[in-house]
Amino acid sequence: MATCTRTGPEQFTVACSTPRGGQSCPPRFARAQASRGAVGKTAHRAISRYIRPLTALGCVAVVLMLGLAQAPGALMGPALAAAPPEAAPAAAPAAPGAPQAPVSAEPTRKQPAGALDRMDDWLDKTKTVAPWLTWGADLRFRNDYSNNNSGLNKELAGHETHQQKYRPRWWATVTPIKDIDLNVRIMWEGRHFSAPDGTADFDHSACLIDNLNLKLTRIGGSPLSLTVGRQDIVLGDGWLVSDGTPIDGTRTAFFDAVRLALDIKDAQTLVDVIYIDQAYSGDRWWATPLHSDHQPLNEQNERGLVLYLTNRSVKNTELNGYYMYKESAFVVRGGDDGHIHTFGGRAAGDLSDHWKYRAEGVHQFGTRNDRCLRAFGVNSALTYLFKDPWNGQVRGQYEFLSGDDPHTRTHEAFVPLWSRWDRWSHILTSTWALETRKYEITNLHRLGPGFACNPTDRLELSGDYYLLFADENSMTGARNRANFSESGGFRGQMIQTQVRYQFTRHLKGRILTEFFFPGNYYTDARNDVATFLRGELYFTW
Repeated sequence: MATCTRTGPEQFTVACSTPRGGQSCPPRFARAQASRGAVGKTAHRAISRYIRPLTALGCVAVVLMLGLAQAPGALMGPALAAAPPEAAPAAAPAAPGAPQAPVSAEPTRKQPAGALDRMDDWLDKTKTVAPWLTWGADLRFRNDYSNNNSGLNKELAGHETHQQKYRPRWWATVTPIKDIDLNVRIMWEGRHFSAPDGTADFDHSACLIDNLNLKLTRIGGSPLSLTVGRQDIVLGDGWLVSDGTPIDGTRTAFFDAVRLALDIKDAQTLVDVIYIDQAYSGDRWWATPLHSDHQPLNEQNERGLVLYLTNRSVKNTELNGYYMYKESAFVVRGGDDGHIHTFGGRAAGDLSDHWKYRAEGVHQFGTRNDRCLRAFGVNSALTYLFKDPWNGQVRGQYEFLSGDDPHTRTHEAFVPLWSRWDRWSHILTSTWALETRKYEITNLHRLGPGFACNPTDRLELSGDYYLLFADENSMTGARNRANFSESGGFRGQMIQTQVRYQFTRHLKGRILTEFFFPGNYYTDARNDVATFLRGELYFTW
Protein backbone atom coordinates (compact mmCIF):
# COMPACT_ATOMS: atom_id res chain seq x y z
CA MET A 1 0.00 0.00 0.00
CA ALA A 2 1.33 3.42 -0.86
CA THR A 3 2.58 5.52 2.03
CA CYS A 4 1.96 9.19 2.57
CA THR A 5 4.92 11.47 3.23
CA ARG A 6 4.07 14.48 5.35
CA THR A 7 5.94 17.70 4.69
CA GLY A 8 4.71 20.33 7.05
CA PRO A 9 1.26 19.33 8.43
CA GLU A 10 -1.41 21.89 7.77
CA GLN A 11 -2.23 24.02 10.80
CA PHE A 12 -5.86 24.70 11.58
CA THR A 13 -7.19 27.26 14.08
CA VAL A 14 -10.84 27.82 14.91
CA ALA A 15 -10.56 30.11 17.93
CA CYS A 16 -10.79 33.39 16.05
CA SER A 17 -12.37 34.37 12.74
CA THR A 18 -10.29 36.76 10.61
CA PRO A 19 -12.10 39.98 9.64
CA ARG A 20 -12.52 41.01 6.02
CA GLY A 21 -9.36 42.23 4.41
CA GLY A 22 -7.16 39.61 6.12
CA GLN A 23 -6.36 41.79 9.17
CA SER A 24 -5.54 40.07 12.43
CA CYS A 25 -8.19 39.83 15.12
CA PRO A 26 -8.20 42.97 17.29
CA PRO A 27 -8.00 42.70 21.10
CA ARG A 28 -11.40 42.32 22.70
CA PHE A 29 -13.11 45.66 23.34
CA ALA A 30 -9.95 47.50 22.18
CA ARG A 31 -11.80 50.58 20.97
CA ALA A 32 -14.20 50.58 23.87
CA GLN A 33 -11.38 50.48 26.40
CA ALA A 34 -9.87 53.65 24.97
CA SER A 35 -12.90 55.69 26.01
CA ARG A 36 -14.33 53.66 28.87
CA GLY A 37 -13.17 53.99 32.46
CA ALA A 38 -12.52 51.19 34.90
CA VAL A 39 -16.11 51.22 36.14
CA GLY A 40 -17.48 51.05 32.61
CA LYS A 41 -15.20 48.15 31.72
CA THR A 42 -16.24 46.26 34.84
CA ALA A 43 -19.95 46.79 34.07
CA HIS A 44 -19.53 45.73 30.47
CA ARG A 45 -17.67 42.59 31.48
CA ALA A 46 -20.31 41.75 34.09
CA ILE A 47 -23.12 42.09 31.56
CA SER A 48 -21.32 39.85 29.07
CA ARG A 49 -20.28 37.24 31.60
CA TYR A 50 -23.20 37.09 34.01
CA ILE A 51 -26.34 38.97 32.97
CA ARG A 52 -26.85 37.24 29.61
CA PRO A 53 -26.41 33.71 31.03
CA LEU A 54 -28.68 34.56 33.97
CA THR A 55 -31.31 35.82 31.53
CA ALA A 56 -31.09 32.53 29.66
CA LEU A 57 -31.40 30.58 32.91
CA GLY A 58 -34.40 32.73 33.80
CA CYS A 59 -36.08 31.59 30.59
CA VAL A 60 -35.36 27.99 31.62
CA ALA A 61 -36.95 28.63 35.02
CA VAL A 62 -40.08 30.13 33.43
CA VAL A 63 -40.52 27.07 31.23
CA LEU A 64 -39.97 24.83 34.24
CA MET A 65 -42.70 26.61 36.19
CA LEU A 66 -45.06 26.36 33.24
CA GLY A 67 -44.41 22.64 33.03
CA LEU A 68 -44.99 22.11 36.74
CA ALA A 69 -48.09 24.29 36.70
CA GLN A 70 -49.72 22.14 34.07
CA ALA A 71 -48.64 18.83 35.64
CA PRO A 72 -50.53 18.52 38.98
CA GLY A 73 -48.64 16.49 41.53
CA ALA A 74 -45.45 16.58 39.49
CA LEU A 75 -43.28 16.68 42.58
CA MET A 76 -45.20 13.96 44.44
CA GLY A 77 -44.63 10.27 44.20
CA PRO A 78 -46.28 8.45 41.28
CA ALA A 79 -48.95 6.97 43.48
CA LEU A 80 -50.14 10.47 44.44
CA ALA A 81 -49.45 12.34 41.22
CA ALA A 82 -52.22 13.05 38.77
CA ALA A 83 -52.04 11.40 35.38
CA PRO A 84 -50.72 13.40 32.45
CA PRO A 85 -53.38 15.61 30.84
CA GLU A 86 -53.46 13.42 27.74
CA ALA A 87 -52.95 9.76 27.12
CA ALA A 88 -49.38 9.15 25.99
CA PRO A 89 -48.92 7.64 22.54
CA ALA A 90 -48.13 3.96 22.41
CA ALA A 91 -44.39 3.43 22.80
CA ALA A 92 -42.39 1.29 20.41
CA PRO A 93 -40.98 -1.94 21.95
CA ALA A 94 -37.69 -1.26 23.71
CA ALA A 95 -34.54 -2.81 22.31
CA PRO A 96 -33.31 -5.80 24.32
CA GLY A 97 -31.06 -4.69 27.14
CA ALA A 98 -32.44 -1.14 27.16
CA PRO A 99 -34.05 0.33 30.32
CA GLN A 100 -37.83 0.20 30.47
CA ALA A 101 -39.95 3.30 29.96
CA PRO A 102 -41.61 4.84 33.03
CA VAL A 103 -44.90 3.24 34.07
CA SER A 104 -47.64 5.01 36.03
CA ALA A 105 -48.42 3.54 39.42
CA GLU A 106 -52.20 3.50 38.87
CA PRO A 107 -54.77 5.09 36.56
CA THR A 108 -56.13 8.41 37.77
CA ARG A 109 -58.73 10.92 36.71
CA LYS A 110 -57.86 12.76 33.49
CA GLN A 111 -56.96 16.41 34.08
CA PRO A 112 -58.10 19.31 31.89
CA ALA A 113 -55.67 20.04 29.09
CA GLY A 114 -53.23 22.85 29.90
CA ALA A 115 -51.94 25.50 27.54
CA LEU A 116 -48.82 23.52 26.70
CA ASP A 117 -50.88 20.41 25.96
CA ARG A 118 -53.13 22.33 23.59
CA MET A 119 -49.99 23.61 21.89
CA ASP A 120 -48.81 19.98 21.57
CA ASP A 121 -52.02 19.04 19.79
CA TRP A 122 -51.73 22.01 17.45
CA LEU A 123 -48.09 21.18 16.65
CA ASP A 124 -49.00 17.59 15.83
CA LYS A 125 -51.62 18.77 13.35
CA THR A 126 -49.16 21.05 11.53
CA LYS A 127 -46.62 18.30 10.86
CA THR A 128 -48.32 17.15 7.66
CA VAL A 129 -48.61 19.91 5.07
CA ALA A 130 -49.86 17.64 2.28
CA PRO A 131 -50.09 13.88 1.68
CA TRP A 132 -46.68 14.10 -0.02
CA LEU A 133 -44.98 16.57 2.36
CA THR A 134 -44.15 16.44 6.08
CA TRP A 135 -41.86 18.77 7.94
CA GLY A 136 -40.53 19.52 11.39
CA ALA A 137 -37.96 21.41 13.43
CA ASP A 138 -36.18 21.40 16.76
CA LEU A 139 -34.31 23.87 18.94
CA ARG A 140 -31.65 22.87 21.45
CA PHE A 141 -30.37 25.38 24.02
CA ARG A 142 -27.36 24.51 26.20
CA ASN A 143 -25.63 26.43 28.97
CA ASP A 144 -22.22 24.77 29.58
CA TYR A 145 -19.67 25.48 32.28
CA SER A 146 -16.35 23.64 32.55
CA ASN A 147 -13.25 23.97 34.71
CA ASN A 148 -9.90 22.19 34.18
CA ASN A 149 -11.39 19.85 31.57
CA SER A 150 -8.57 20.11 29.03
CA GLY A 151 -5.48 20.48 31.18
CA LEU A 152 -6.39 19.25 34.70
CA ASN A 153 -4.47 22.32 35.93
CA LYS A 154 -6.21 25.33 37.47
CA GLU A 155 -3.14 27.53 36.87
CA LEU A 156 -3.44 27.32 33.07
CA ALA A 157 -4.87 30.31 31.22
CA GLY A 158 -8.38 29.62 29.95
CA HIS A 159 -8.94 26.67 32.29
CA GLU A 160 -12.47 27.96 33.00
CA THR A 161 -15.02 28.19 30.17
CA HIS A 162 -18.67 29.22 30.11
CA GLN A 163 -20.74 29.27 26.94
CA GLN A 164 -24.28 29.11 25.63
CA LYS A 165 -25.09 27.11 22.50
CA TYR A 166 -28.15 27.61 20.30
CA ARG A 167 -28.85 24.96 17.66
CA PRO A 168 -32.02 25.17 15.54
CA ARG A 169 -32.70 22.56 12.84
CA TRP A 170 -35.39 22.31 10.18
CA TRP A 171 -36.22 19.24 8.10
CA ALA A 172 -38.69 18.04 5.52
CA THR A 173 -39.63 14.80 3.77
CA VAL A 174 -41.05 14.81 0.25
CA THR A 175 -42.79 11.62 -0.92
CA PRO A 176 -43.59 12.03 -4.63
CA ILE A 177 -44.72 8.41 -4.89
CA LYS A 178 -45.15 5.60 -2.38
CA ASP A 179 -41.92 4.14 -0.94
CA ILE A 180 -39.72 6.97 -2.27
CA ASP A 181 -38.66 9.71 0.17
CA LEU A 182 -36.44 12.73 -0.30
CA ASN A 183 -35.15 13.93 3.09
CA VAL A 184 -33.42 17.22 3.84
CA ARG A 185 -32.33 18.85 7.10
CA ILE A 186 -30.66 22.24 7.63
CA MET A 187 -28.94 23.27 10.86
CA TRP A 188 -27.03 26.12 12.48
CA GLU A 189 -25.38 26.46 15.86
CA GLY A 190 -24.29 29.74 17.40
CA ARG A 191 -22.27 30.04 20.57
CA HIS A 192 -21.99 32.90 23.06
CA PHE A 193 -18.86 32.88 25.24
CA SER A 194 -19.03 34.29 28.77
CA ALA A 195 -15.56 32.97 29.74
CA PRO A 196 -12.62 32.98 29.40
CA ASP A 197 -11.87 36.64 28.91
CA GLY A 198 -10.32 37.48 25.58
CA THR A 199 -12.54 35.25 23.47
CA ALA A 200 -15.00 36.62 20.94
CA ASP A 201 -18.44 37.28 22.41
CA PHE A 202 -20.27 35.28 19.77
CA ASP A 203 -19.30 32.60 17.25
CA HIS A 204 -21.86 32.53 14.44
CA SER A 205 -20.49 29.31 12.94
CA ALA A 206 -22.12 28.16 9.69
CA CYS A 207 -25.51 27.15 8.41
CA LEU A 208 -25.16 23.80 6.67
CA ILE A 209 -27.09 20.88 5.24
CA ASP A 210 -26.53 17.97 7.62
CA ASN A 211 -29.06 15.59 6.02
CA LEU A 212 -29.81 15.22 2.31
CA ASN A 213 -30.71 11.77 1.07
CA LEU A 214 -33.00 9.71 -1.12
CA LYS A 215 -34.59 6.67 0.51
CA LEU A 216 -36.21 3.80 -1.39
CA THR A 217 -38.14 1.21 0.62
CA ARG A 218 -39.49 -2.18 -0.48
CA ILE A 219 -37.75 -1.83 -3.84
CA GLY A 220 -39.86 -3.62 -6.45
CA GLY A 221 -41.89 -5.24 -3.68
CA SER A 222 -38.76 -6.85 -2.24
CA PRO A 223 -37.46 -6.64 1.37
CA LEU A 224 -34.67 -4.32 0.19
CA SER A 225 -34.36 -0.65 1.13
CA LEU A 226 -31.72 1.84 -0.01
CA THR A 227 -30.65 5.22 1.42
CA VAL A 228 -28.21 7.33 -0.62
CA GLY A 229 -26.66 10.60 0.56
CA ARG A 230 -26.03 12.46 3.81
CA GLN A 231 -27.70 10.62 6.69
CA ASP A 232 -27.47 9.76 10.40
CA ILE A 233 -26.30 6.22 11.22
CA VAL A 234 -26.14 4.59 14.65
CA LEU A 235 -25.38 0.86 14.95
CA GLY A 236 -25.98 -1.05 18.18
CA ASP A 237 -25.15 1.11 21.19
CA GLY A 238 -23.18 3.58 19.06
CA TRP A 239 -19.91 2.12 20.34
CA LEU A 240 -18.24 2.01 16.90
CA VAL A 241 -20.57 3.76 14.46
CA SER A 242 -22.51 6.88 15.50
CA ASP A 243 -20.66 10.12 14.61
CA GLY A 244 -18.98 10.90 11.30
CA THR A 245 -18.09 14.51 12.18
CA PRO A 246 -16.19 14.43 15.52
CA ILE A 247 -14.34 17.78 15.45
CA ASP A 248 -17.48 19.93 15.83
CA GLY A 249 -18.68 18.05 18.91
CA THR A 250 -22.43 17.41 19.04
CA ARG A 251 -23.30 20.06 16.44
CA THR A 252 -23.55 17.43 13.67
CA ALA A 253 -23.02 13.67 13.38
CA PHE A 254 -23.85 12.83 9.75
CA PHE A 255 -22.32 10.36 7.31
CA ASP A 256 -22.05 10.70 3.54
CA ALA A 257 -22.98 7.12 2.78
CA VAL A 258 -24.92 4.54 0.83
CA ARG A 259 -26.89 2.14 3.04
CA LEU A 260 -28.52 -1.02 1.68
CA ALA A 261 -30.73 -2.97 4.10
CA LEU A 262 -32.22 -6.43 3.59
CA ASP A 263 -35.03 -7.35 6.01
CA ILE A 264 -35.44 -11.15 6.10
CA LYS A 265 -38.61 -11.34 8.16
CA ASP A 266 -38.91 -15.15 8.21
CA ALA A 267 -35.50 -15.37 9.84
CA GLN A 268 -36.02 -12.21 11.93
CA THR A 269 -32.74 -10.95 10.50
CA LEU A 270 -31.71 -7.55 9.18
CA VAL A 271 -28.60 -7.24 7.01
CA ASP A 272 -27.04 -3.77 6.59
CA VAL A 273 -24.35 -3.06 4.00
CA ILE A 274 -22.97 0.51 4.32
CA TYR A 275 -20.41 2.33 2.20
CA ILE A 276 -18.99 5.52 3.79
CA ASP A 277 -17.17 8.29 1.92
CA GLN A 278 -16.42 11.07 4.42
CA ALA A 279 -14.59 14.26 3.41
CA TYR A 280 -12.75 16.02 6.25
CA SER A 281 -14.55 19.35 5.64
CA GLY A 282 -18.02 17.99 4.83
CA ASP A 283 -18.00 19.95 1.55
CA ARG A 284 -19.78 18.25 -1.33
CA TRP A 285 -20.94 19.68 -4.64
CA TRP A 286 -24.49 18.70 -3.66
CA ALA A 287 -24.30 20.05 -0.09
CA THR A 288 -22.31 23.30 -0.20
CA PRO A 289 -24.75 26.21 -0.73
CA LEU A 290 -25.18 26.94 2.99
CA HIS A 291 -21.85 25.65 4.28
CA SER A 292 -20.14 29.02 4.39
CA ASP A 293 -17.14 28.65 6.71
CA HIS A 294 -15.66 25.36 5.42
CA GLN A 295 -14.78 24.35 8.96
CA PRO A 296 -13.17 20.88 9.08
CA LEU A 297 -15.39 18.26 10.66
CA ASN A 298 -12.63 15.63 10.83
CA GLU A 299 -8.83 15.50 10.65
CA GLN A 300 -8.68 13.13 7.68
CA ASN A 301 -10.62 11.92 4.66
CA GLU A 302 -12.24 8.54 5.30
CA ARG A 303 -13.72 5.68 3.36
CA GLY A 304 -15.31 2.64 4.89
CA LEU A 305 -17.36 -0.49 4.39
CA VAL A 306 -19.64 -1.96 7.06
CA LEU A 307 -21.43 -5.32 7.02
CA TYR A 308 -23.77 -5.49 10.04
CA LEU A 309 -26.15 -8.36 10.86
CA THR A 310 -28.96 -8.15 13.41
CA ASN A 311 -30.92 -11.25 14.47
CA ARG A 312 -33.89 -11.39 16.89
CA SER A 313 -34.94 -15.02 16.45
CA VAL A 314 -34.05 -15.82 20.08
CA LYS A 315 -36.78 -14.61 22.45
CA ASN A 316 -35.99 -11.30 24.20
CA THR A 317 -32.51 -11.29 22.64
CA GLU A 318 -30.72 -9.27 19.96
CA LEU A 319 -27.59 -10.71 18.36
CA ASN A 320 -25.24 -8.72 16.14
CA GLY A 321 -22.22 -9.71 14.10
CA TYR A 322 -20.20 -7.36 11.95
CA TYR A 323 -17.15 -6.56 9.87
CA MET A 324 -15.95 -2.97 9.39
CA TYR A 325 -13.21 -1.61 7.16
CA LYS A 326 -11.92 1.95 7.51
CA GLU A 327 -9.35 3.72 5.34
CA SER A 328 -7.98 7.11 6.43
CA ALA A 329 -5.90 9.72 4.57
CA PHE A 330 -4.18 12.47 6.59
CA VAL A 331 -5.33 16.06 5.86
CA VAL A 332 -4.86 18.32 8.92
CA ARG A 333 -2.89 18.09 12.15
CA GLY A 334 -3.95 15.08 14.21
CA GLY A 335 -5.17 13.15 11.18
CA ASP A 336 -4.59 9.45 10.51
CA ASP A 337 -3.14 7.43 7.66
CA GLY A 338 -3.84 3.73 7.33
CA HIS A 339 -6.48 1.06 7.06
CA ILE A 340 -8.22 -0.83 9.86
CA HIS A 341 -10.17 -4.11 9.81
CA THR A 342 -12.59 -4.72 12.69
CA PHE A 343 -14.45 -7.95 13.47
CA GLY A 344 -16.92 -8.00 16.33
CA GLY A 345 -20.12 -9.27 17.89
CA ARG A 346 -22.76 -8.04 20.28
CA ALA A 347 -25.51 -9.62 22.38
CA ALA A 348 -28.20 -7.85 24.39
CA GLY A 349 -31.37 -9.09 26.03
CA ASP A 350 -33.32 -10.18 29.10
CA LEU A 351 -31.97 -12.80 31.48
CA SER A 352 -35.27 -12.71 33.41
CA ASP A 353 -38.05 -10.28 34.26
CA HIS A 354 -35.63 -8.31 36.42
CA TRP A 355 -32.24 -8.75 34.75
CA LYS A 356 -30.99 -7.25 31.47
CA TYR A 357 -27.58 -7.39 29.90
CA ARG A 358 -25.51 -6.26 26.92
CA ALA A 359 -22.01 -7.30 25.88
CA GLU A 360 -19.87 -6.48 22.86
CA GLY A 361 -16.33 -7.39 21.85
CA VAL A 362 -14.06 -6.56 18.89
CA HIS A 363 -10.66 -7.37 17.42
CA GLN A 364 -8.86 -4.85 15.19
CA PHE A 365 -5.88 -5.24 12.88
CA GLY A 366 -4.29 -3.35 9.99
CA THR A 367 -1.97 -0.33 9.86
CA ARG A 368 -2.13 3.08 11.48
CA ASN A 369 0.37 5.85 10.81
CA ASP A 370 3.01 3.44 9.41
CA ARG A 371 2.69 0.98 12.32
CA CYS A 372 1.01 -2.42 12.39
CA LEU A 373 -2.21 -2.37 14.41
CA ARG A 374 -3.43 -5.09 16.81
CA ALA A 375 -6.12 -3.94 19.26
CA PHE A 376 -9.05 -5.22 21.31
CA GLY A 377 -12.13 -3.82 23.00
CA VAL A 378 -15.00 -4.94 25.26
CA ASN A 379 -18.13 -3.01 26.30
CA SER A 380 -20.69 -4.49 28.71
CA ALA A 381 -23.41 -3.73 31.24
CA LEU A 382 -25.67 -5.68 33.60
CA THR A 383 -28.90 -4.06 34.87
CA TYR A 384 -31.35 -5.07 37.60
CA LEU A 385 -34.93 -3.71 37.33
CA PHE A 386 -36.84 -3.40 40.61
CA LYS A 387 -40.25 -3.23 38.83
CA ASP A 388 -41.42 -0.81 41.52
CA PRO A 389 -43.64 2.30 41.16
CA TRP A 390 -40.53 4.43 40.59
CA ASN A 391 -39.23 2.11 37.87
CA GLY A 392 -35.94 1.90 39.79
CA GLN A 393 -32.91 0.15 38.36
CA VAL A 394 -29.26 -0.36 39.26
CA ARG A 395 -26.50 -1.27 36.85
CA GLY A 396 -22.87 -2.21 36.64
CA GLN A 397 -20.71 -1.39 33.62
CA TYR A 398 -17.31 -2.54 32.38
CA GLU A 399 -15.42 -1.32 29.33
CA PHE A 400 -11.96 -2.29 28.12
CA LEU A 401 -10.06 -0.47 25.38
CA SER A 402 -6.55 -1.76 24.78
CA GLY A 403 -3.62 0.63 25.17
CA ASP A 404 -0.38 1.02 23.23
CA ASP A 405 2.67 -0.70 24.72
CA PRO A 406 5.53 1.80 24.19
CA HIS A 407 8.10 -1.03 24.19
CA THR A 408 6.85 -2.66 20.97
CA ARG A 409 6.73 -1.55 17.33
CA THR A 410 3.08 -2.62 17.07
CA HIS A 411 0.27 -0.12 17.69
CA GLU A 412 -2.00 -1.78 20.28
CA ALA A 413 -4.29 1.16 21.13
CA PHE A 414 -7.98 0.59 20.39
CA VAL A 415 -9.39 2.79 17.60
CA PRO A 416 -13.01 3.99 18.15
CA LEU A 417 -13.66 4.18 14.36
CA TRP A 418 -16.71 6.45 13.88
CA SER A 419 -17.69 6.96 17.54
CA ARG A 420 -15.68 9.90 18.84
CA TRP A 421 -18.39 11.54 20.96
CA ASP A 422 -19.27 12.04 24.65
CA ARG A 423 -20.72 8.56 25.01
CA TRP A 424 -20.39 8.38 28.82
CA SER A 425 -18.42 11.52 29.80
CA HIS A 426 -18.03 15.05 28.49
CA ILE A 427 -14.99 15.93 30.62
CA LEU A 428 -12.82 13.06 29.45
CA THR A 429 -13.43 13.67 25.76
CA SER A 430 -11.41 16.85 26.31
CA THR A 431 -8.88 15.39 28.77
CA TRP A 432 -7.88 12.61 26.34
CA ALA A 433 -6.55 15.25 23.94
CA LEU A 434 -3.42 15.28 26.14
CA GLU A 435 -2.75 11.71 24.89
CA THR A 436 -4.46 11.18 21.54
CA ARG A 437 -6.87 13.80 20.19
CA LYS A 438 -10.17 15.24 21.31
CA TYR A 439 -13.03 12.73 21.61
CA GLU A 440 -10.72 9.74 21.00
CA ILE A 441 -10.90 7.65 24.17
CA THR A 442 -8.64 4.58 24.29
CA ASN A 443 -6.22 2.80 26.69
CA LEU A 444 -8.90 2.30 29.33
CA HIS A 445 -10.49 0.05 31.92
CA ARG A 446 -13.79 1.60 33.06
CA LEU A 447 -15.99 -0.02 35.71
CA GLY A 448 -18.57 1.15 38.18
CA PRO A 449 -22.15 1.15 39.42
CA GLY A 450 -25.07 3.35 38.42
CA PHE A 451 -28.77 3.87 39.07
CA ALA A 452 -31.87 5.37 37.46
CA CYS A 453 -35.44 5.98 38.61
CA ASN A 454 -38.63 7.86 37.70
CA PRO A 455 -40.17 9.55 40.77
CA THR A 456 -42.94 10.79 38.43
CA ASP A 457 -44.05 10.00 34.91
CA ARG A 458 -42.20 13.07 33.65
CA LEU A 459 -39.08 13.02 35.84
CA GLU A 460 -36.00 10.81 35.55
CA LEU A 461 -33.02 10.79 37.92
CA SER A 462 -29.79 8.91 37.22
CA GLY A 463 -26.23 8.72 38.45
CA ASP A 464 -23.02 6.82 37.72
CA TYR A 465 -19.69 6.34 39.47
CA TYR A 466 -16.65 5.14 37.52
CA LEU A 467 -13.22 3.85 38.49
CA LEU A 468 -10.86 4.47 35.57
CA PHE A 469 -7.56 2.71 34.89
CA ALA A 470 -5.04 2.82 32.04
CA ASP A 471 -4.27 -0.44 30.25
CA GLU A 472 -0.70 0.74 29.48
CA ASN A 473 1.62 3.56 30.53
CA SER A 474 1.85 4.69 26.92
CA MET A 475 2.86 8.31 27.56
CA THR A 476 6.52 7.76 28.45
CA GLY A 477 9.61 9.69 27.41
CA ALA A 478 10.96 13.14 28.11
CA ARG A 479 8.23 15.12 26.32
CA ASN A 480 5.46 13.49 28.38
CA ARG A 481 7.21 13.40 31.74
CA ALA A 482 5.62 16.64 32.93
CA ASN A 483 2.09 15.33 32.36
CA PHE A 484 2.09 11.55 32.89
CA SER A 485 3.73 9.20 35.34
CA GLU A 486 5.73 6.22 34.07
CA SER A 487 4.33 3.70 36.53
CA GLY A 488 0.93 4.88 37.82
CA GLY A 489 -2.04 3.11 36.24
CA PHE A 490 -5.00 4.70 38.06
CA ARG A 491 -6.57 7.39 35.88
CA GLY A 492 -8.98 8.50 38.57
CA GLN A 493 -12.64 8.60 39.60
CA MET A 494 -15.62 10.18 37.91
CA ILE A 495 -19.10 10.99 39.23
CA GLN A 496 -21.94 11.89 36.89
CA THR A 497 -25.56 12.81 37.70
CA GLN A 498 -28.46 13.68 35.40
CA VAL A 499 -31.95 15.08 35.91
CA ARG A 500 -34.35 14.84 32.97
CA TYR A 501 -37.85 16.32 32.83
CA GLN A 502 -40.43 15.87 30.06
CA PHE A 503 -42.55 19.02 30.18
CA THR A 504 -44.73 18.04 27.21
CA ARG A 505 -44.48 15.74 24.23
CA HIS A 506 -42.47 18.46 22.47
CA LEU A 507 -40.42 19.99 25.28
CA LYS A 508 -37.90 18.40 27.63
CA GLY A 509 -35.03 19.55 29.81
CA ARG A 510 -31.88 18.12 31.33
CA ILE A 511 -29.31 19.06 33.99
CA LEU A 512 -25.98 17.22 33.78
CA THR A 513 -23.11 17.38 36.29
CA GLU A 514 -19.71 15.68 36.09
CA PHE A 515 -16.71 15.65 38.42
CA PHE A 516 -13.39 13.97 37.62
CA PHE A 517 -10.75 13.34 40.33
CA PRO A 518 -7.39 12.50 38.66
CA GLY A 519 -5.28 9.59 39.92
CA ASN A 520 -1.58 8.64 39.84
CA TYR A 521 -1.58 8.11 36.06
CA TYR A 522 -1.08 11.89 35.92
CA THR A 523 1.67 13.96 37.53
CA ASP A 524 1.10 16.67 40.14
CA ALA A 525 1.03 19.24 37.32
CA ARG A 526 -2.12 17.57 35.94
CA ASN A 527 -3.93 16.68 39.13
CA ASP A 528 -6.67 19.28 39.73
CA VAL A 529 -10.33 18.26 39.91
CA ALA A 530 -12.25 18.81 36.65
CA THR A 531 -15.88 19.98 36.61
CA PHE A 532 -18.56 20.11 33.94
CA LEU A 533 -22.12 21.47 34.35
CA ARG A 534 -24.80 21.63 31.65
CA GLY A 535 -28.37 22.92 31.58
CA GLU A 536 -30.31 21.99 28.47
CA LEU A 537 -33.73 22.64 26.94
CA TYR A 538 -34.83 20.75 23.85
CA PHE A 539 -37.92 21.67 21.85
CA THR A 540 -39.02 19.49 18.93
CA TRP A 541 -41.79 19.96 16.40
